[in-house]
Amino acid sequence: MESMVDESKLTPIEPSERIVLLVEHSDRELELCRKSIVGQSHLYGVETARSGEEALNKIRETAFDVIVTDYDLPDYTGTDFVQALHKEVPHCPIIVITAQDSPELALRVLIAGASDYLPKIGEYQKFLPRTITTNLQRAMLLENLRETYQRFEQASKDEALLNRLIVSIHGSLDLEDIVEKAVSSLSSELGISRAILCLTSDPTSSMKIIRQLTNGSLPSISDKSLLFARYHDLLLDIGERRPLVVMQEDTFPFAKDIKSVLVQSNILSLIMVPLVYRGRLLGLLHLDQCDYARIWTVSEINLLSRIANQLSIAISQARLYQIVETQSTSIDKLTELCSQLSTVVNSTKELTERTESREKVRVKLSTREIEVLRKVALGLSNREIAEALHITEGTTEVHVSRLRKKLNLGSRAGLVRYAYENHLC
Repeated sequence: MESMVDESKLTPIEPSERIVLLVEHSDRELELCRKSIVGQSHLYGVETARSGEEALNKIRETAFDVIVTDYDLPDYTGTDFVQALHKEVPHCPIIVITAQDSPELALRVLIAGASDYLPKIGEYQKFLPRTITTNLQRAMLLENLRETYQRFEQASKDEALLNRLIVSIHGSLDLEDIVEKAVSSLSSELGISRAILCLTSDPTSSMKIIRQLTNGSLPSISDKSLLFARYHDLLLDIGERRPLVVMQEDTFPFAKDIKSVLVQSNILSLIMVPLVYRGRLLGLLHLDQCDYARIWTVSEINLLSRIANQLSIAISQARLYQIVETQSTSIDKLTELCSQLSTVVNSTKELTERTESREKVRVKLSTREIEVLRKVALGLSNREIAEALHITEGTTEVHVSRLRKKLNLGSRAGLVRYAYENHLC
């Protein structure tokens, strides 16, 4: 009969980088394997169990890096115990040792979930540390592969969400439609409690809520809330237009300033992302969670930054479209007036004057001045003319001033009328 080992006399286990659970009902075999493992490297620590049930209880309480188990246990058959272990810790390497050197048995334990198999032949325990090391390295590689796949899968999901949102918000030039689609999409896709989009007429003006969507019976937040005013001040003060994440229990200065608002509005966590287009602050996107303290991941923050960038572009395009549409209406009215005036002029006289005016323009105006005059006639502002002709706004103002002096016209409307009368448009 095998003698019992007095565990109080065993060498104390030092803190180790890797913890091995050794499951062996034989005290002699258990001590041989334990000494071989800890004697090979100080990186390994060993916890022991003498039955399958004891081992299962331990792995439910402690995380082990590798499990070494005998195939023949008093309370479990080999494959059943391996399956039970694999169910509890599916990614932990399981090494089975057994006195039976059988290819069929090896295949069964591997199918059951074991990662390796070591027959008890000769001084088999001497090979145990190397087997453990090999399986740990394999497990680390598999874990890295799983993490890489998870990151790739999450990136694919984020990209799909971004593409859906881009198609949605860029499919319209109506500002209200863009805002509604953006807020509703973010609310449903991210499962948030409250989504708010604020806009400002210029970087220093106060934030105004354009659209607010809440989940359930949550109270609405006013655009006069300290949340938006303090974040706006923060963007202007530090000059860093970056997302801000706040948890209700945070203690940094900004979080303390808005703590009362967070409690009053039942906000456990929030993220605010600035809307910026070509360096100009347009507004902000506010998302919060009221049912649990959501931890916003780096992936989510980066995704929301990209979404905010696309949303800023869509908002700017919608605003520009509104301006162009207004100016187009004015130009249409002016064009109609010019048409009515031109019908009064005699066709022969019109032809003569047209020839003379063209010669006159060639003599008096430079090529650049004619280009500027044509843009003025189209109803463009000095800034838009400068962008179109790739010159500065100051240079544009000089050209417009010279045109008035050369043509002896006192207003911009006179320049437009002159251009149409001389068929420069």
